[in-house]
Amino acid sequence: MKEKKESHTEFISKVLKGLKLSSERMIQSKIEKNQSVVIMRDGKVITIKASELRKL
Repeated sequence: MKEKKESHTEFISKVLKGLKLSSERMIQSKIEKNQSVVIMRDGKVITIKASELRKL
């Protein structure tokens, strides 16, 4: 049972690492193309220039 729990947490950490990496690559691509990103902040959908995300 303990082994199953460890593999589950390892899987979750790998998924989170992959999500972080893909979001960084997407933002970098949007910055290079001078595009905007649509995000949800405080329950509202907003559009922000990708270059502004580096400042946050």
